[in-house]
Amino acid sequence: MDRVKRLGYSIASIVVLLVIWYAGGVAYPEVLPGLPETIDSLVTVLTTPGPYDHMFYYHVWKTIEMLFASLIVSMIVGTLLGIALGRSETLESTISTWIYAWLAVPSLVIVFLSAIWIGFDASSGFFAVPVVITPFVALNMWEGARNLDSDLAEMAEFFGADRVQMFTDIIVPQLAPFLFASFRSALSIGWKITLLVEAFLLTRGVGFMFRRYFDQYDLPTMMSWLIIFVVFLIVVEYGVLAPLHERVMEWRPDAEGVRVTE
Repeated sequence: MDRVKRLGYSIASIVVLLVIWYAGGVAYPEVLPGLPETIDSLVTVLTTPGPYDHMFYYHVWKTIEMLFASLIVSMIVGTLLGIALGRSETLESTISTWIYAWLAVPSLVIVFLSAIWIGFDASSGFFAVPVVITPFVALNMWEGARNLDSDLAEMAEFFGADRVQMFTDIIVPQLAPFLFASFRSALSIGWKITLLVEAFLLTRGVGFMFRRYFDQYDLPTMMSWLIIFVVFLIVVEYGVLAPLHERVMEWRPDAEGVRVTE
C-alpha cells in the first residue's frame, strides 16, 4: 500500500473516531465527555498553569524523563541478559524459569514494594519501571539470540573476521528487528507503569494529573491529558522510531521482530 493511500486511511479512521466520540458524548454525557467540552478543556490545559503553578509541559517532561531513563536502563540490561540466555544453554537452563516468574509478578505489586523499600518519591519510580519492563526486553532479545544464523558466523570466521567485526557485522544486524520490537514493547508497557507510579506516589507528571482530575470527576480535563500523551507517543512512533527502523532495515525490508505485550 502506498503512503498516500495509507495516509488517507489514517485520516479516515480519525474522522470516524471523532464522529463516534461526538455521538457518544451526546448520548451518554455522564460517562463520556463531549467533544466540544474536551476541546475547551484541552485549550485551558495548554494555556493555563495547573496545580503548583506548573504549565502542562512541566508534567509531560517529568513523565518523559522517568519513562526514557527507565527505557535506557531496561534496554541495556534486557539486551545483555537476553543475548546471554540465547547463546548459553547453561545460563538458559539455570535462570529461564526466573525470567517467566519475573514476568508473572503484577506490576502494581512491584510499584507498591518499590515505594515501601525506597520511599514515596520519584526514586521509587526510577526503580520500579525498569524492574517491570526489563524482562519483556530480555524475552524478546532471548528469542532473537536463539535465532542467529550460525552459518553466517561460521562463514565470517572462515574469512578471518575478528570479534568486533563478528559483533558489528553479523550479530547486530540480525538482532536489529528484535531491538526495535523490544523498544516498542518496552515503550508501550513503560508509559503505563510510569503513569501508575505518578498516580499513586507522586505529585507531578501526567499520571498525577489523571488522578487529580479523576478525584474531581473532571472527565473533559482527563481526556485532555490523555490526548496530550497519545499525541506525544504518536510523534515518537512516526517521527522517530518508524523512520529509524526504515533506515536501519533498508537491507532487510521483510524482517520483523517479535512483539511482546503485557
